[in-house]
Amino acid sequence: MAHPGNPDVSSDEAALDVFHSPLVDRLRESNPANVWTLPGGALRLPRVFGFCRGVKRALAMADRAVREHDGEGRIILLGEIIHNPWVNDYFRRRSVSILPHEEIFCVEAHLRQEDLAIIPAFGVPLDVKHHLAKIGCRTIDCSCGDVIRLWRWSERAVSEGFGVLIFGRATHDETVVTKSRLAAAGGKYLVVETLNQARKLAEDPTDERFRELFGPEQTNAPDLDPFGHLALVSQTTMLYSETVAVQQIVREAFTRRFGEDQAEQRLRMQPAVCKATQNRQDAAVELCSSGCDAVIVVGGFGSSNTRHLHALACQYAPAWLIEDATAITSPHELRAFAPETKTARTASDWLPEKRPLALGVLAGASSPEVVIGDVLKRLAEFLQ
Repeated sequence: MAHPGNPDVSSDEAALDVFHSPLVDRLRESNPANVWTLPGGALRLPRVFGFCRGVKRALAMADRAVREHDGEGRIILLGEIIHNPWVNDYFRRRSVSILPHEEIFCVEAHLRQEDLAIIPAFGVPLDVKHHLAKIGCRTIDCSCGDVIRLWRWSERAVSEGFGVLIFGRATHDETVVTKSRLAAAGGKYLVVETLNQARKLAEDPTDERFRELFGPEQTNAPDLDPFGHLALVSQTTMLYSETVAVQQIVREAFTRRFGEDQAEQRLRMQPAVCKATQNRQDAAVELCSSGCDAVIVVGGFGSSNTRHLHALACQYAPAWLIEDATAITSPHELRAFAPETKTARTASDWLPEKRPLALGVLAGASSPEVVIGDVLKRLAEFLQ
């Protein structure tokens, strides 16, 4: 049976009670669904939002490990379980220590044999896993199934002689792990972070342009030679439309360079993308394009999939990415994500004065419903 509002989540993977919101549950069952009608307008949710199956699984595994811990040794989370501050604070309050990103790579200095290590949804680099095995501590692996499938597909491509192009953020936890696994498999990788980078390389596929565009965080190859046979994968939280665009850019470049028949033999495209990410992006576009006067996006600033929802929303209406309800200080002021600095800034006159007002509320795959519910309650105060 599907979880209401989240067709990609089965009932046995439903979010833990602490992350639930009775208000959100009621809105799912409202008529029309996902709409809260108020005297001053309406708050509208998309048909799909919030936790995906991989996040639910990771949180359920981590929570079970905490509940069943026998008290021997410490519980150490190897980085954030997901990119949401509310969720990570929840585990901190339960005496879970979260290793900062830079300390994960020297894990042997922080863990002892009696400790319990929790691997987050993004996974950890292979050398970190090797160190955990040497330490001999118990390990709970919460890596997302879609991410694991991406790793395996990429490793198979390497074993068949392909270089790998990763469309994603080079320093994102998921991509860092993907790079480590490809390097361990003896492969060469190239991380393309933007459509502009892909276009520039396609227009001038020379070693000089390659070295100009891509630094050591983005590639482990000295030149373009390993990428004459190329497999393309996408970080699971990237915009689906941009993933398709990168594939098209590369396909056209290979056709110009090698001819159509050779291009087909030299290229391999990852056959699937993360359905949860795609579903949330599609639902966000449906909602925003149907007519919203403004859009609030709820989620962590470090969440790639949430930031992409914000970018989508901005194409249709004034949109603000906030972490939780405390960011909304008044109808005139709120603290929101600033894309240019990737930090919070104060926005003034964010709420339109017109009434009735249609406010869209989006939430990324790492956004807990309890936080979404609190934001809805805060917004409802302005539409009474």
